[in-house]
Amino acid sequence: MIAFVFSGGTNRGSLQAGAVQALLEKGIIPDFIAATSVGATTGIALAANPSLEGVAWAQDGWRRVTRNDVFPGGFLNSLWRIARWQGSLHDQEPFQRFMRSMMPVQARRFGDLQIPCLVTATVLGSGRMHLFGDDPQDRIIDALMAATAIPPFYPPYPYRGELLVDGAVLSNLPLDVAIERNARTIFALDVVSHPTKAVLDPGNLIHTLFYSLRSMMHHQDECERQLAALARQRGITIHHIRLDGGASLAYNDFSQNTELIESGYASTRAYLDTLPNRPVVGKRVAQTLRTAVAQFTRLRTMRLATMPAHRRSSHVK
Repeated sequence: MIAFVFSGGTNRGSLQAGAVQALLEKGIIPDFIAATSVGATTGIALAANPSLEGVAWAQDGWRRVTRNDVFPGGFLNSLWRIARWQGSLHDQEPFQRFMRSMMPVQARRFGDLQIPCLVTATVLGSGRMHLFGDDPQDRIIDALMAATAIPPFYPPYPYRGELLVDGAVLSNLPLDVAIERNARTIFALDVVSHPTKAVLDPGNLIHTLFYSLRSMMHHQDECERQLAALARQRGITIHHIRLDGGASLAYNDFSQNTELIESGYASTRAYLDTLPNRPVVGKRVAQTLRTAVAQFTRLRTMRLATMPAHRRSSHVK
């Protein structure tokens, strides 16, 4: 079984939209998708329409994103919210409108998706992982809002009596979810953080908070590398595609999404070109091929059965 795993990546999530295009052009289609944080936007778009058309739709969504869509209001507005004990630096309602615009039109619940998909969030307090998608009735908007509720930028997302925050708080690259679902080949689309490349402003509280979180996620990378090494020992193939474009962008800069899509595409093509020249076929593609062969065989048998005996012998060798 082939799985695609989407990491978090904040304003650099558009890298994954380019990476997926490169994978699909090579005929690599997942049987399963695991995603967290902003990676859930592209992951769900692919699960709803696993085609180049679906990827193009996701890329168009990324190209339309502006700073005010994701982080509405400026620095003074954030200070005003802190002074009023609002619990977050930004209002969640404009962000929810943005997330709804990124949702596939034909999918509102996980049961509407063409490919099984799980999205992770973190339960505030207990620190355990919550998985959206095991229940086909789970709403996609709930998954997107919970998976991207990164503190302190957005308030925790209330869901069934619990408060959920960004899934990347617990695991920024949910390889374990794909491994537990028996994936044998994993393409990990990892938006890599480089804290040393960040443009830091020590006098800016918001920048300090954001880059502290980024440093924490960078530390998680080491844990995930250890998990990947153990998985390889069990015979699981993991293609770790590191997407490092735009590492020096400010956290709220969405002006380079077209360039980031191109960068993600180029990085993934370069990685795939290093692989042996043999097809990577998942269960979904294999089943399609088996069905096509079976239909061809059945039609050929029916055709032979209707032929005169003297002609039939010349076709059966």
